[in-house]
Amino acid sequence: NQIEAEHPWQLSYSYGRALQSHALKTWAERSDDSSSASQDMFAHRARMNSLARSGDWRLELED
Repeated sequence: NQIEAEHPWQLSYSYGRALQSHALKTWAERSDDSSSASQDMFAHRARMNSLARSGDWRLELED
């Protein structure tokens, strides 16, 4: 990270578990049909992770 040189690659992070954990928790905690809520949570996490990857994530977006 401290080398000031151009590199032909981008560093990234695997967001797989970060995408899944909130959706799985939402699904497990609800006794009713939580598939819609889980899908909404997954979509939200995907959006937040995308913003984080591009450097545009802000805490206010989590509300």
